[in-house]
Amino acid sequence: MLSGLELILVMFAVFIGSTVMGTVSFGMGLVVAPVLLLFLAPQSAVVVVNSIIAIVLVLVLVQVRHNLDLKLIRGMTLGGLVAVPIGVLALNSADPTLLKIIIAVTILALGALSLFNVQIPMTQRKFSSPVFGFMTSLSVTTLSIGGPLAAIYVLAQKWPPDTMRASLAFYFLISYLLAFVLYAWVGLVDRDTLVNIGLLTPALLAGFGLATLIVKWINERVFRYVAIAVIITGGVVLLVRELTPL
Repeated sequence: MLSGLELILVMFAVFIGSTVMGTVSFGMGLVVAPVLLLFLAPQSAVVVVNSIIAIVLVLVLVQVRHNLDLKLIRGMTLGGLVAVPIGVLALNSADPTLLKIIIAVTILALGALSLFNVQIPMTQRKFSSPVFGFMTSLSVTTLSIGGPLAAIYVLAQKWPPDTMRASLAFYFLISYLLAFVLYAWVGLVDRDTLVNIGLLTPALLAGFGLATLIVKWINERVFRYVAIAVIITGGVVLLVRELTPL
C-alpha cells in the first residue's frame, strides 16, 4: 500500500495525468504508470492505473455525453472488448516486453505521420476501426499504456474535439470496466489495490477540475497538437522504459 513520500509523488503524477486525460480523453497511463511502477509490482500498478482512469472517463463522458455518436465508435468498441480477456491473461501470465517495444515503435511512427499531417491509409478503411480498437485495448489492459493508438485513429477521422473526447471516453470506459471485472476474477484485485485507488482519487478529481477549465480554451487545432504531443511522448516513455534495462 502506498504511503509517505511515495504516496505524495504518485498523487502528483495522478493530478498531472488526470489533467491531461480530462483534456484529451487519453494519456493518463503515460504519466502515472512509470511513476507507480517505481513502488508497486507491475500487475498491481496496471490495475490501479486502469481503475483510476475509469473514474476520469466517467467524468469526461458525463461532460461531453451530448457529443457521443455510438455509430462512429461501434467498431472500435467491439474490437476493444474482444481484446480485453486476452490482455488480462497476458498481464497475469506473460512477459510483455517485446510487445511493448513493438507498440512503442508503432506509436512513434504513426505519431510522426500525424504530426506532419500525412494521411495514414489504414485509418480510413472499413476494417481499421475494430483493428485499432483491438490493438489499443490489448495494450491498455496489459501495459496500462495504449491510448495513443486509439487517438491516432480518432484524429485521422477529423471529428470535432468534443466528439473525439466523447468517442475515446466511451471506448476506453467500456474496455476498462470489463477489464476490472476480469482482473478481479483472476485474482489481481486485493485490499491494498482498492485502498490505493481510494487514496489517489482526490488527486484525480483535482486534476479533472483543472482540465474542465483548460478544455474551454482549446480549439480543434490546439486539441490536435496536444493529442499528438501526448502520443509521441507516450511512445518515447514506453520505448525508453523497455530499452533502458536491456
